[in-house]
Amino acid sequence: MKRILYNVMLVIALAFCAMPMAAQKAKLKVAAGFYEAFDFRSASDIYNDILSSPKYANDTTALRLAADCEVKLGSYEKAENHLKQLAGFPNVSLTDLHALADIYKLQGKYREAVDVYDRIVMINANDPIASRYIAMPDFANRLKKDSTMFTITNSEVNSPTSDFAVGFYTSGKVIFSSSRGLGIGASRSYVWNNQPYLNNYEATIAKDSSLVSPNVMGDDINTRFHEGTVSYSPSDNMLYFTRNNVLKGSLKKSKEGKLLLGIYMGKVENGELENLTPFPYNNKEYTIQHPTLSSNGKRIYFASNMPGTLGGMDIFYCERNGDAWREPVNMGALINTKGDEVFPFISNDTTLYFASNGHLGLGGLDQYYIKLQDGALPENLGYPVNSRYDDFGTVLFKDEIAGYFCSNRPGGKGDDDIYEFRISPPDSINIKGSVVDMASLKPIPNALVTITNDDSSVVQTFTDKDGYYTITAPYKPVVKIDGEKKDYEHGSTEITTNPRLTDFVAPPIMLKKIDFLAIGKVLYDIDGSPAAGATIRLRDEKGNQLDSLIVGAEGTYKFALEENKKYILEAYKDEYVLLTKDASTVNATNKVITTDFRLFKLEKGTVVRLDNIYYDYGKSDIRSDAAIELNKLVRILQDNPTMKIELSSHSDARGGDAYNLKLSDARAKSAVKYIISQGIDALRLVGKGYGETQLLNRCVNDVKCSDEEHQFNRRTEFKILEI
Repeated sequence: MKRILYNVMLVIALAFCAMPMAAQKAKLKVAAGFYEAFDFRSASDIYNDILSSPKYANDTTALRLAADCEVKLGSYEKAENHLKQLAGFPNVSLTDLHALADIYKLQGKYREAVDVYDRIVMINANDPIASRYIAMPDFANRLKKDSTMFTITNSEVNSPTSDFAVGFYTSGKVIFSSSRGLGIGASRSYVWNNQPYLNNYEATIAKDSSLVSPNVMGDDINTRFHEGTVSYSPSDNMLYFTRNNVLKGSLKKSKEGKLLLGIYMGKVENGELENLTPFPYNNKEYTIQHPTLSSNGKRIYFASNMPGTLGGMDIFYCERNGDAWREPVNMGALINTKGDEVFPFISNDTTLYFASNGHLGLGGLDQYYIKLQDGALPENLGYPVNSRYDDFGTVLFKDEIAGYFCSNRPGGKGDDDIYEFRISPPDSINIKGSVVDMASLKPIPNALVTITNDDSSVVQTFTDKDGYYTITAPYKPVVKIDGEKKDYEHGSTEITTNPRLTDFVAPPIMLKKIDFLAIGKVLYDIDGSPAAGATIRLRDEKGNQLDSLIVGAEGTYKFALEENKKYILEAYKDEYVLLTKDASTVNATNKVITTDFRLFKLEKGTVVRLDNIYYDYGKSDIRSDAAIELNKLVRILQDNPTMKIELSSHSDARGGDAYNLKLSDARAKSAVKYIISQGIDALRLVGKGYGETQLLNRCVNDVKCSDEEHQFNRRTEFKILEI
């Protein structure tokens, strides 16, 4: 194949030598044909042949295209010479000047690049790319300052050809793209780099996150053409990947005869890719590539040069509605530039990583990240993840401190190589923030600010007179910051840190002024121990939930209340009876309302003692103080409408046995009658007196006991019969 191409080129070159100068247009046409076929070496030879003629040495078309070919071939010095010649013309275009600045950056000539950007802003003061570099002329030094926090290793799976585009696959696996020449189409070479067409390969993630054991994938995913970047959605076992627009052997070429790229998707069943279909917005007239999926598989990000881009390749996203994908949405000028934005990767649904040659960078494609909810500009990942060469394809594990990226930097095993990297977070971070009143937004001075470390130790400081604080704490991915001040409800905020940074600004801690406070404990009725893990809710008088919390090891809770309001407190834990109590600040004089709960098992046979139910001597009438306590039982029955109970009354051993039995039975039935009068169905209640037949201590007949010991036996209880 190479000999045939060489002979054809020799015939063409000899023919051009014999042609008059008028044939120059024919040369340009032939060169353009090679260029369109991605044969940049042959195109470059013709353009340089044209430029060697004194008459056409300043031909701008040939200079521009020759430079572009040299860039694609990695001949940066030759490209620089062509572009410097173009920059010397009085009518030089901004595009040519940008290309010259880019070629300077690719060679690490950052001062020369800034000089070109100075020239650009003199022509167009609003040029967005040049303006960023002019605003930060020492950008290269800044991007290299934190290089020690990265550990980078060339992956064992690399070959002497191109290896790139790592994507996470099923558990413990990745898929990457390689031109190493295995699998279907291995004998065919791509004219651009004279390497085999790209196939997808599978590799295993070792314990240290290195990649091992690469194996070519089957023809269920690979074809005779290019396959590349993948994204696997574990929520539905769908695999999305990039390939030339080929499906079932059918090639879909553009009007110009080009076989462009699209996204294809299929379901992974037993390790095989089934039901392969094209992404609905694929189009043979433009490229869609580099898919990455949200964790639930309902949003896809990708790169495309479809109509509506801001530059070359832009990043778009689509939302899934059922089985259909909604129309693509351009991610806007915060991410996309007049250059190319490619290889997006969404991490934890919050941070988008991507490669770009339009944002401030070290040269070629640099890698960036942006917090999607912050509205801030993308941040360059910095050196050594970025270099003056093409760096792209960052993917990270969930902790975002380890992952993989790709680069064509020197020192690798082949063309594009896969690199494994790990970020060493700083030992400590500095956090600035403020504490403010929730209602007035005024600063709160002298508020206590606390960060609790993983070992339960704390770091604390106080706000200054203007409500601001600065605190230094050990690094961790998410830092919760608590604030408190007398007469205010406790408040907190949190920050998601970045292992590449040491200084952070936290959202304000909002503290709510306390008018009244509801406090108390949630305990187990059986032994009075704290009911850790129970839920307690605060509701308004209509039952709408206002707040809730899970009680901790001490069983305590605290809620802020407003004046002149009625509330309901509700305590609950799985397998325990739901309990509610009222709390009111209407005409209240005490600022603290204390309400305790005693949880008892929601199971047949549970016995609960009702305290403070007293009767007049020898009588069974329900006194007003006893009614208050019985109303608590009414509340329990209302909250648990299927519960049936036996309400029992017990006496001590003093007095006659028969008398005690008769009196206690009358008291039990009187209590049941009262409960029925409060709206509880009689079928849910049984009243029974036991007299002195179920004493709880030693105080039987003729045993001398104290009044307190006898009092312990005098009680009213209820037992759960049905739940």
